[in-house]
Amino acid sequence: MKAKKYYKVDYPNQIWRLLISDKDKLIIETRNPETKEAFFNCFDINNKKVLFDNFQLEEKYYVGIETVHNEIIYFHKFPKPDLPNHKEIIAFDINSQKILWINDELSFLFAFEDKIFAFKQGFEERYFYALNYFDGNLVDDFGNDYLKINSLRKKAEEQKDYSNYIFPQVYYKDDNQISEIIDYLIKKNITGNIEFNLYKKILLLSFHLTNNDNNLSNHFIAFDLEKEKIIISEILNKNTKSFMTDSFFMYKNFLILLKEKNGLIIYKLE
Repeated sequence: MKAKKYYKVDYPNQIWRLLISDKDKLIIETRNPETKEAFFNCFDINNKKVLFDNFQLEEKYYVGIETVHNEIIYFHKFPKPDLPNHKEIIAFDINSQKILWINDELSFLFAFEDKIFAFKQGFEERYFYALNYFDGNLVDDFGNDYLKINSLRKKAEEQKDYSNYIFPQVYYKDDNQISEIIDYLIKKNITGNIEFNLYKKILLLSFHLTNNDNNLSNHFIAFDLEKEKIIISEILNKNTKSFMTDSFFMYKNFLILLKEKNGLIIYKLE
C-alpha cells in the first residue's frame, strides 16, 4: 500500500472541530482564542475543491455547529457567553453557501431522516416539534410527549453509520497482538499513552516523547505490516505542555492528521 500526501492546510486560527458530511464534505470549525470569533471552512475531500473559507455568521462569537445532515449545517447560538444552553436553529446549505432558514423560537435536539427535531422550553417542561430539514416548516407537534421523542432519538442513533471511520484507541501492551512491533518501532522512552489502530495492513500510531526542556512532542507513524516499513512519519506537535490526544483518524481511505493547533494534513492510502 502506498501513502500519498494528498492535502495540507494551515488555518490562521485554532482548529476546534471537524465534521464530514454524507457526501464527503469536510467542515472545519476554527476559533480565535483571543477574540473568541468562530470561523467555518469546508472542502470536498474527493476533489480538494474549497467550498468556503473562514466563513462567519452574523453572530461571530457565541455560535457552534449542532450537526451536518443531508448536506446542511445546522448552527446554534448561545443565550449568554457563560451558559452552555443552545438556542435558535440556523440551517446553512453547504453547496449554495446560503442560509435556508432560521428558527429563533426552538432549540435543536437531533436530525432523523428528512426531519429536524427541536424543542421549546416551557416553565416546567419541554414541548417537542419536528421540522422539515430543508425549509424549516412545521411537520409534527408532539406536545410534551418525551417518550415518543426518546424513541425517535434512539432510532436516529441506531441508524448512524460510522463504518467509514477508524478512530484511535489506547494501546495496552498486555492484551494486544502487535506489542512486539510497537516495541520495535518506538525504541525511545515515551510519556503517556500510545494511541493506535489498524487500517487494513497499516498500523497507525501516535505517541509522545519528552523534549530536552521537559515539554512534549507528539509523533505519528504509519507502518506497513506486510512490507515491514514505515510509510508515514510526522511530528504533529513539536513542543507542547499537554498530551495531544485524538490527533488522527481514518475516513474511508483518507488519513486525517491534526498538526500543531491549526494545521491539517491528509494522506491518501491506496
